[in-house]
Amino acid sequence: MDPLVILISIAVLLAFVLVFSGLRGKGSEADPLAARLGAFRGDESARIVPKDTGKSRLKEQRSYSGLPILSAFLSQFKGSEKMAVHLERAGLPLRVGELYMIRWGMAALLFLAPLIFGVAIFNLFIGVVLAVVGYMLPAMWVNGRKKKRTERINAQLVDLLGLVANSLKSGYGLMQSFEFASRQMLPPIAIEIRRMLREANLGASSEDALSALGDRVESSDLDMVLTAINIQRTVGGNLAEILDKVGNTMRERERIRGEIATLTSQQKMTGIVIGGLPVFMFAIFMVMNPAYMSLLFTETIGKGILGACIGLETVGYLAMKRIMAIEI
Repeated sequence: MDPLVILISIAVLLAFVLVFSGLRGKGSEADPLAARLGAFRGDESARIVPKDTGKSRLKEQRSYSGLPILSAFLSQFKGSEKMAVHLERAGLPLRVGELYMIRWGMAALLFLAPLIFGVAIFNLFIGVVLAVVGYMLPAMWVNGRKKKRTERINAQLVDLLGLVANSLKSGYGLMQSFEFASRQMLPPIAIEIRRMLREANLGASSEDALSALGDRVESSDLDMVLTAINIQRTVGGNLAEILDKVGNTMRERERIRGEIATLTSQQKMTGIVIGGLPVFMFAIFMVMNPAYMSLLFTETIGKGILGACIGLETVGYLAMKRIMAIEI
């Protein structure tokens, strides 16, 4: 058997083993509940640090991987904490080490795929391009999950504010109102509210718990709500009335977003058709006349034309996406 085929098979098997072990990795902490409760002790070193101090209280107790060595290695990098928070915002039960295992596994798999057809300069170039794409695809998937989760939370905020405002009018306190609203709402906002209430019950101040909620979600709409609550706590006022006004503002923003989505739907479909037409025609011609289309892979000028087409398609997609990104 060809040694190259054996090498590729071993690399593919190793990639799948790394992905599987990353997905089922378990924490190395002996007592995770005790570690979580330790962050809320009365001593100053364990108190929650405000956001602007630049020191994260979670970095020392967070496990970045099921492997202790890998977790200790990743803890040396500042980007590991940012990636861990990013995964929390996406609502994914993955650790940083597991995500990097998946990314590197996909990169190795896609890099070796073109080499099955032979070791050549063009195949190596295609392998490098596919490896970069494979490394970026999991990150793009995480970003998409985060965006969808944030959109769902923004859509639930109006109902949440209504429930909280009505509870405040009935005489409940702020945290009691949030607890009542969390029982009426659905995930993902119900999960975040319950986590915020749990942190407050474990000893964190309400300001710190609300600030941590805003850090986890990273929503401009939620930041507006938390800012209104903080201003009311500072200067006073009718919080129920303030939340009603904020809810009306957010409801109007959602209406405008819906109108914009309706007005731009035709342009989005046009961009999809125009962008997909070259790919569709390329596939049709490959089926009808493979020998004619093979010149794009065998001739130097054909390879250049194919690379230019891929680059122009990418530029056109990014341009259309940028044009359609209308902020409200």
